[in-house]
Amino acid sequence: MSSEQRLLFQLYVAQGRGKFLFFLSPVPLFDFNYLASKEFDRFFPVVSPLPLGLAASIFKDLCKTNFKKCSAESLLAKIRALCSRELGRRGMPKDYEETAVIHRAEIAFPPDTLPGYEELNELESLLKGRLLSLSEIQRIVGFWDKEILNKALQLLCLEGRAALLPALYQKKGSLVRCQRCGWEGIPDNHNCARCGSSECCSCPDCGLLGSLSFCDPLYTGVVDKGEDVICCRPLLLGDSLAKRAKRASLRKIPAPRPCRWTLPGDIKFTPPQEAAVQHLLKFGREGKEGGTCLVWAACGAGKTEVSFPLIAEMLNQGKKVLFASPRRDVILEIAPRLACAFGRERTAALYGGSSTLRREVPLLAATTHQVLRFYHNFDLVILDEGDAYPFPENRMLQFGVEKARCPGGKLVYLTATPTSWMLAQARKSKVDVIKIPARPHGFPLPVPKFLKIAPLQKNKRGFMLQRQVLEIAAELLKKPGNRIFLFVPSVVMTSLVGEALRSAAGKYPLDYLKPDNVQWTHAGDRDRKLKRDRFFAGEFPLLVTTTIMERGVTVPRVNVLVLEAAQEGIFDTPTLVQIAGRCGRSPDYPTGEVWFISREISRSMREARSQIIVMNKEAQRKGYLRKDWEEILKKIVF
Repeated sequence: MSSEQRLLFQLYVAQGRGKFLFFLSPVPLFDFNYLASKEFDRFFPVVSPLPLGLAASIFKDLCKTNFKKCSAESLLAKIRALCSRELGRRGMPKDYEETAVIHRAEIAFPPDTLPGYEELNELESLLKGRLLSLSEIQRIVGFWDKEILNKALQLLCLEGRAALLPALYQKKGSLVRCQRCGWEGIPDNHNCARCGSSECCSCPDCGLLGSLSFCDPLYTGVVDKGEDVICCRPLLLGDSLAKRAKRASLRKIPAPRPCRWTLPGDIKFTPPQEAAVQHLLKFGREGKEGGTCLVWAACGAGKTEVSFPLIAEMLNQGKKVLFASPRRDVILEIAPRLACAFGRERTAALYGGSSTLRREVPLLAATTHQVLRFYHNFDLVILDEGDAYPFPENRMLQFGVEKARCPGGKLVYLTATPTSWMLAQARKSKVDVIKIPARPHGFPLPVPKFLKIAPLQKNKRGFMLQRQVLEIAAELLKKPGNRIFLFVPSVVMTSLVGEALRSAAGKYPLDYLKPDNVQWTHAGDRDRKLKRDRFFAGEFPLLVTTTIMERGVTVPRVNVLVLEAAQEGIFDTPTLVQIAGRCGRSPDYPTGEVWFISREISRSMREARSQIIVMNKEAQRKGYLRKDWEEILKKIVF
C-alpha cells in the first residue's frame, strides 16, 4: 500500500483574513479546496501525516492551549513547537518533520465528486446519536466509493455537522483506551499495512462488532467534551466557519405527533402493576436530570408492560427511548409488542442477524451488544433482565448502555432478580426501587423446599438417583398433565441424570413412567428447541436441562427440581429465583412445587428462598393476593 493510500491524518492550520482554523484530515487537499472557498488562502501542514490515535491526542492537547494573545506570526510557531513537544513526549522518531506553507495558488485543485445535498443530509442523520466506524458507515450507505465517503464525512466535520473520534488513543504512557467499548489496557502491538506503523494495536474486547485499530476513525453526530473522550471538531480562532451548522441547529424541530398506545390484547393493569406505572411516571417527570430506577418484579408479574406509559410520555415529548436486553430472544419477543403498541413506523429492532438500521426511529429495541454503536442518543434507557448473562460481569456492555444514554437521561432496570450491585445502590438510596410483588392471577409464588442429600450415586452399572428424589418425582407426576423441569449444573450431568431416570422408569416408584418420557437438553443440543416445544405441548412429562431454560420459558402445570443446587458457581441467587419462577405462572394452575436438592444448603439457596418469601409477604400486606387463594389451591392440589 502506497503512502498516499495509507490511513493517516494530517494536522494542519488554515489562515485567511484574520482567522485561523486548526484541524486534522485524512484527505488534506480536500480540506484545502473547501477552505479556499471560505476565504482561507494559506495552509500550514504542522507535521507529517500521523495515525489517527496519535494525531487526535495531539489535537486535543492543542485545543486546550490559549492562543488568544498570539499574533498571526507567532501562532503557527507556537503550534509547531507544541506538536514537536508532544511528539517528543510520546517518543516519536525524528522523521516526523514539519512541512512548508502551502498557498492557495500553489495547489491545482481537482473537482471533487461529492454526494448530493439530500445524500449528505441522510449521512448526517445516520450519524445522529451513533458512533460508527468507516466500514460500518460504508456498509449502511452501500453504494458510495470509499474515497467519496471519506470526503463527505470530512465535509460534515468541517461544517460542524459531525465529529471525528479516534477508535483508540494513548491515554497515559502505554495505556490505551478504546472509545467504542471503554476498554483500557496495554495492547499487543503489530505491524499495520493501513497506517504503516509497527506500533499499531487493536481493541481486544469489541472485535465482535468489527475490528478497531489505533489508526481507525469513528464518526458521530454528537459532541462530547468528557475528560476521557477525544472528540475532534475544527478549532476556530477569530471567526466562525460553521455558520451553516449553526443555522441547521436552529432549525425548527417539528412537533412530535401524539403517541397513542395500547396494551397487547385485552390485558389490563393489575393493582400492583398500576402502582408501578404511577411510580415510573413520577420518576420520569422529575425535574432533576438523570436518575436510575429499579423495577423489581416477581417472576411472571408482567414487568414489561408497566414501562409502556412512561415510554408513551417520553415519545409524546419528542424524546428517544431505548429498550435493551442482553438476551436476543427478549428483543425478538418485545419488538413486535412495541410495534403493536406504539406503531411500526416509530419502532425498530437491532440484534445479531437483524438487518441494518437505516432510519432514525424514536423507539429502538436492541441487544446490549448492538447498543455499543450508539452515542448519547436516548433520553430514556430501559434495560430488561440486566442480571442475565453476560451483562452483570461484562464491563463493555455496561459501558455501552451508559454511553448510549444522553447526558441527563434516565435509566430503568426491569428485573425479577436484581444483582448484588443493584441492591447495593438501592440500599445507598442511589436507585429508586419499585416492587411488583404479585403475579396477575393473584396467587403467591411457590416457595422452594430443601432436601439435603447427595442426589446422584454411582454404582457398578453407572449412576442412579437417590430413592427420595425418585419418590418426589413420582408424586409430582401422579396428576395428569403435570410436568417436571429437572435442572442440573453441567452438560455432562444432563445425560447422566437422564439415563438414570430412564433406567428407573417402569420400576417403583416410577412404575408408570416410560423411558422415552424422559428427555434431556443443553445449549449444544441441536434439537433443544424441538424438545422444548414438545415438552410445552405435553408430549413427554420430564425434561432434564441446564440453566438454558431458567428464563423466558412458560410451561403449564410444571414443577421444578434442582439437583446439586448448592453449586453456587452455577446456581447463584438470581438463577435459583428465576428457576423457581418457572412454577405457577398459569392462572389455570397457579401453583406447583420447587425443590432444591443438594448435600448441603448454600447461602444462595437460602437467599433465593428468602427473596420469594419476602415477595409473598409484601403482596399479602398490600392486598395484592386473592382473598380466596388458599381455598382454591387446596382444590387444585388435592
